[in-house]
Amino acid sequence: MHSLPSFGQAKWSLPSSSKRMVFINTGLGMYPGQFFPKDFGLNFTASPVLKSMMKHQGKYTVFSNMDHPNVFSGHGGLASFLNGSGRGDRTLTTVDQVAASAVGYDTRYPSIHCSLGGKGSPSYSLSGTKVRETGSSQELFKQLFVNDSEAAKNALKVEIEQQGSILDLIKDQAKSIESKVNHVDKAKLDEYLTAIRDAEIQLQGQERWRSVAKPNMKMPELEATDRHGDPEGLFGESSLLFDLFHLAIQTNSSRVFTVAYGMHNKRIDLDGVTLGYHTLSHHGKRPDKLKELEIIESFYVNQMARFMEKLQDTQGEQGNLLDDTMILFGSALSDAARHSNRNLPIIAAGGGFKHRGHYDAQQFNKASTPLNNLYTSMLQNFGLEVEKYNTATGDLNHILS
Repeated sequence: MHSLPSFGQAKWSLPSSSKRMVFINTGLGMYPGQFFPKDFGLNFTASPVLKSMMKHQGKYTVFSNMDHPNVFSGHGGLASFLNGSGRGDRTLTTVDQVAASAVGYDTRYPSIHCSLGGKGSPSYSLSGTKVRETGSSQELFKQLFVNDSEAAKNALKVEIEQQGSILDLIKDQAKSIESKVNHVDKAKLDEYLTAIRDAEIQLQGQERWRSVAKPNMKMPELEATDRHGDPEGLFGESSLLFDLFHLAIQTNSSRVFTVAYGMHNKRIDLDGVTLGYHTLSHHGKRPDKLKELEIIESFYVNQMARFMEKLQDTQGEQGNLLDDTMILFGSALSDAARHSNRNLPIIAAGGGFKHRGHYDAQQFNKASTPLNNLYTSMLQNFGLEVEKYNTATGDLNHILS
């Protein structure tokens, strides 16, 4: 078992539950006029892009008036989505990696990260480095379910031993100068040593699972009802990646997942979309552009609804897998046309929470509720003993429990 990292004032211990976390990040927000319902409560009326979610009423909460209070940097705030740093500070470990570091290599992969339509993952490790992303369903299937040859396993063993020796040497050299550097350099050295510890944990985990056979699964195929776009493009890749997440959860290959739709200006391969994604996000409230943007944003939400249905139809340890899995959908942008980081489009689903339909999170002083309050409740539900995460002012247990 690896040693667990400290984070802020808290010390993480192994989770006391078997919950999972899935984070879905849209690269250019969601147009508020088409995302947020006009009424509140469990029986709210569907907004244009939430129609596919209505079959899951009672299983999710749409939050209005929730954001990161210190983030005002437009597109630059995208890096802050999973940690809430007002500076987009990548040295602050993201919420998914806090959970992943607690699980460690009890699963083959502490976390799984995918990005579609360009690099877009806002996940940063304990040492502040961006996590590696997978951009292909074939690559993810190989990672999860295709066993390496014996020659490849032996080569990995040699590589692990060599890298371990190099890390030992680097660590010894770094520690030898630790008492000789000034305050600023000491902080940099601490970051460097943290990165070395991350690398050591990864090597130990790789060695632990090197000789353990991967689950024997077949590559999923798109169902006929899923074919609303090009199966060779973003539509097909997204559907297959969520199917692979479903299999990974079933086989306990990991308990923490992220998928990010990139910020780009390619034309997304969906019927009725003729312009680039970024062009449509700067819609100027033109009806023709908003209609095409609605197609894209409805697709994002439909992918979540489809994933929820698969989890709900699969038996888990405490009920169905949806009850065991927390899903967080959203972005650090709201209306990309205004480069706004206020009133973010947030949906929390599953996880055994008591869901509230459409909930107004505006506080008594008219301020928005910090998104990190929700992340705090998610970490607690994951089984971690934490009072608050990063810039949180509390939790949302009084709403979701």
